[in-house]
Amino acid sequence: MKPLVSIVTPSYNQAQFLEDTICSVLAQNYPNIEYIIVDGGSTDGSVEIIQKYADRLAWWVSEPDDGQADAINKGLKRARGEVVAWLNSDDIYFPDAISQAVDELQENTDVGMVFGNAISMDAQGYPLNNQTFGDWSLDELMCYNIICQPAVFMRREALEQAGFLDPAYHFLLDHHLWLRIADISGVQHIPAIWAGARHHREAKNVARAAEFSKEVFDILDWMQTRLSMNPRLKKLKRQIWGGAYRISGRYLLEGGLPGPALRDYWRATIRNPRLLKFYWHRIIYAFFSLLGWSGMAEWYYSLMIHFLPDVGDDPRLKTWPGLKIEGRSAPILITGVHRSGTTWVGKMIAASRDVIYLSEPLNLWHRPGVMRKPVEHWYQYICDENEDAFLPALSETVEYRYHFSTEILSIRSARDLGRMLRDMWRFFQGNLTEARPLLKDPFAIFSSPWFSKRLGCKIVIVVRHPVAFVSSLKRLRWTFDFRNILDQPLLMRDHLLPFQQDMEQMLDSEDDIVGQGILLWRMVYSVVDRYKETHPEFVVVRHEDISLQPLEGYQEMYEELGVSFSPWVRRSILKSTQSTNPSEQPKQKEFSTQLDSRANLFNWMHRLSQEEIALIRESTADIAQKFYTDEEWDQWVNIR
Repeated sequence: MKPLVSIVTPSYNQAQFLEDTICSVLAQNYPNIEYIIVDGGSTDGSVEIIQKYADRLAWWVSEPDDGQADAINKGLKRARGEVVAWLNSDDIYFPDAISQAVDELQENTDVGMVFGNAISMDAQGYPLNNQTFGDWSLDELMCYNIICQPAVFMRREALEQAGFLDPAYHFLLDHHLWLRIADISGVQHIPAIWAGARHHREAKNVARAAEFSKEVFDILDWMQTRLSMNPRLKKLKRQIWGGAYRISGRYLLEGGLPGPALRDYWRATIRNPRLLKFYWHRIIYAFFSLLGWSGMAEWYYSLMIHFLPDVGDDPRLKTWPGLKIEGRSAPILITGVHRSGTTWVGKMIAASRDVIYLSEPLNLWHRPGVMRKPVEHWYQYICDENEDAFLPALSETVEYRYHFSTEILSIRSARDLGRMLRDMWRFFQGNLTEARPLLKDPFAIFSSPWFSKRLGCKIVIVVRHPVAFVSSLKRLRWTFDFRNILDQPLLMRDHLLPFQQDMEQMLDSEDDIVGQGILLWRMVYSVVDRYKETHPEFVVVRHEDISLQPLEGYQEMYEELGVSFSPWVRRSILKSTQSTNPSEQPKQKEFSTQLDSRANLFNWMHRLSQEEIALIRESTADIAQKFYTDEEWDQWVNIR
């Protein structure tokens, strides 16, 4: 009979990931598993998820504990298995991980621990990169070669002899245990992917990088008290200190601290120059970041590390719990209505190394190098009946096929030349890194279903409060000719026929910017309201919400889109929205994204009169109530 394997999952308020973790254990093909879940008293629905699978668990509990080490130890001490492991509530096992680990332990009776390879995943389950390890022993572990914890399985005998997790450690508690096990028994690496480790907004190594770094050196102090390790400490002194500074630098850089990271990378290089080959690109990235060369830093880092992870060809992975291996390359369309903040949202999403920003192919004044097919109207409508005129050109755009010969003939000024060089550079980056194209185009709002269906785009729609939208038009004196809509019979038929009379009347009021803005807002967002039912997969965000809480709002958006939220992205968002930025840009810089996002919300107060505000509220009420409550309206206007 196969030996009993005990798996312990510590859990605390991670309901969004917990079920995938549980299912990845229960889906294993190994016949003799004891599964234990130790919940720390979650209040987010985790207990209900655990209860759903209670009949397949050996034991579970939900009660307060003294931290992660305490919870894991509680489960490990209750476990009866000959082989034991723990799997955190946001990680997953890969198919056959447990059976392969048992086979290796039975074949290698002199080892107390086996470990495989892993992949890191984002919050949505999309693979980020491979974590491949080597045939490491105690020497390599003492030099801070870090193993991915969920890919580790231990003999219970070795665990008990080494001692359980030390609650004094909160970040490297697993590495501390591996050192103790390797000090008393052999360890064995297996070159197979056994686990997926999730990286998300609450990840400790990002949120608490300085504490993580400190614990690196706490372990070094502990090793110096271990008599059995003294000979290796003397023999490997430079390698150990170099490894400590290297791993500290990595945590600091990922936590958004390029200055301290550079310091530790320098110290690592002084002690062990051979390590430089592993992190030289990180040093350059940190240096650019420290100098404030934001674009250069992010591009360079993306060039060095952007690739598609290899997760193998096992067909089970396509439907494996918690893992998504398809759809990550889908283009993104950011749309809404012009002056709704689509530029800001697009550039904040494009702060990630995963995407390349391409601006407004459906703009009447778009550059022909970006899309070779000119459009005839503002808010050009594309659907199945007229797609033959646009599909080939837009397909070339999302495939990063730049039309240099067409573009060069259209150049009339130095500004045109600058735009050509900018776009060529973006297309070059896209081809080089295979990043996802991000189309920022408010004029695609009515064509969003077609972009989703025919180009596979993930759609993000930005909603902006009507008083803010109209006030922005008034400030810039931007009028709108509704003939652009009326002259598109397919668009009228499918979406806007109820507004035909209003648009025809507005043709006689060419200078009525407020009236035009009101009508255009109602038209666009009446369609968006229908999208909420017909296309629930579209991501609809309110400009005001992400302005008030930009970091939280964009983190959520990144997760929904399957885009990597890196420390660099965090800094870019904070820099773009900080209170030291101007609340309003000069008219010649109306597309700048460097604003005080909170103060920018209230610029309408000095642009609109009380009569105009009342008119906007009354005229948009039927549609606005779909996006803003009466309380929000009152609160918004009374701030004045």
